[in-house]
Amino acid sequence: MPRVVVVGGGLAGLSAAVAAARKRPYLGGRAFSFVDRETQVEVDNGQHVFLGACTEYIAFLKEIGAWDNVTLQERLDIPVARNGRLSRLRWSTRVPQALGLLPALVSYRHLKLIDRLRVAYGMTRIRGERRGRESEAGREDEASRAVDRETFDAWLRRHGQNDRTIGALWNLIVLPALNDDITAVSADAGVMLFQTALMGGRKAAAIGYSRVALGKLAGDAASAYLAAHGGNVRTSVEVERVEMRDGRAVAVVTTAKERVPADAVVLAVPHNAVAALVPPGLLDPAGGAPGQRLDSAPIVGVHIWYDRRVLDDVFIAVLDSPVQWVFNVDAMHGFPATAPQHVVISLSGAWRWAQMARDELRSVFVPEMARLFPRAAPEAVIRFLSVKQTDATFRSTPGSGALRPLQRTSVPNLALAGDWTATGWPSTMESAVRSGNLAAEALGPTSAPEARVGTISR
Repeated sequence: MPRVVVVGGGLAGLSAAVAAARKRPYLGGRAFSFVDRETQVEVDNGQHVFLGACTEYIAFLKEIGAWDNVTLQERLDIPVARNGRLSRLRWSTRVPQALGLLPALVSYRHLKLIDRLRVAYGMTRIRGERRGRESEAGREDEASRAVDRETFDAWLRRHGQNDRTIGALWNLIVLPALNDDITAVSADAGVMLFQTALMGGRKAAAIGYSRVALGKLAGDAASAYLAAHGGNVRTSVEVERVEMRDGRAVAVVTTAKERVPADAVVLAVPHNAVAALVPPGLLDPAGGAPGQRLDSAPIVGVHIWYDRRVLDDVFIAVLDSPVQWVFNVDAMHGFPATAPQHVVISLSGAWRWAQMARDELRSVFVPEMARLFPRAAPEAVIRFLSVKQTDATFRSTPGSGALRPLQRTSVPNLALAGDWTATGWPSTMESAVRSGNLAAEALGPTSAPEARVGTISR
């Protein structure tokens, strides 16, 4: 049987390996979990959610037998708090689906009537925006690249939006979904987000989340699936380079100088790690590497354990506060609603917070949680933990679409995978899985049953 070597154990690598198998010290990449040394609780590195529109990610979970470990809302329902006042963004089931999110604005109390009308107008313009047809591999055409050159903030303001609507609604969605402020992301990414997910139907807009730690959700399930299909999963292997001969990839060489022969190779690594694994100029005649000019954005997760129940909702978004979104981890994992309680504050586009030490973060967020949620008194905190990912996602800034390479390369048996490649989606778990599937397709009939998956650590 031909041997496919997949370098990278994240969702892109796992989905590439699963797709290859389908054709006949952790896994999970940036969606992993670890055991907290004090509480001995398995903690996710960040709060990862998905939407019903993430069809290939959902199919991946179902194929590896992990679907029973997730929850997907029947419809979009987001509680939003602002200075002690709670409102909800909730998809209506009483009106035609063609109206999208528009009925949700009727009861959204964080905007006055005139601003709700502004948002309604903006949504109708988004629905009619032509992003351009995409190729089978996901690369945008010239019409889409034109939208990609403008920020979503500028696009929205050209279409009747103001500071109030952008702060209370548009950026409430964009910041966590694209891990960047609306003033920085491209209009193409913003329009895509609302057209495909938030306005794509009741099921498409629904929010899903894991009921188990991320390492178990994808890593353990995909590892078991691959083993059952003849694959060999190896973790904690640092890859040094891809060995080339006669214009083809023939092996992967580890830093321990082990040579793993290959009939095909998928590089499912971050965009800034590709260059170190291939000969200079192999994939880019100018001497660079695909995706090398993409920028990265950080995410910070602030984990707090309280000696009492402080949050009733599964998750809640917050306006006019350094707190962005708060997740009730115990409720998500189906634990009894008793003390103690573990919550996580998810901070996207977190350049400011990534520079702070843990004690500094504690001095900001423990008092702020007490202000927002009366039961979250500082004296109730029994454990505080921060997890920082400085290069959590690539940035969907104007012009970034043109920097994302196809999965197929100039080397016939070498493919790329990763959410940063051209998938038509921003940096999400859905994009990662799509890239893995596209990489396996790019290798064609070479993608036969055996796949080796190794994580890269640099």
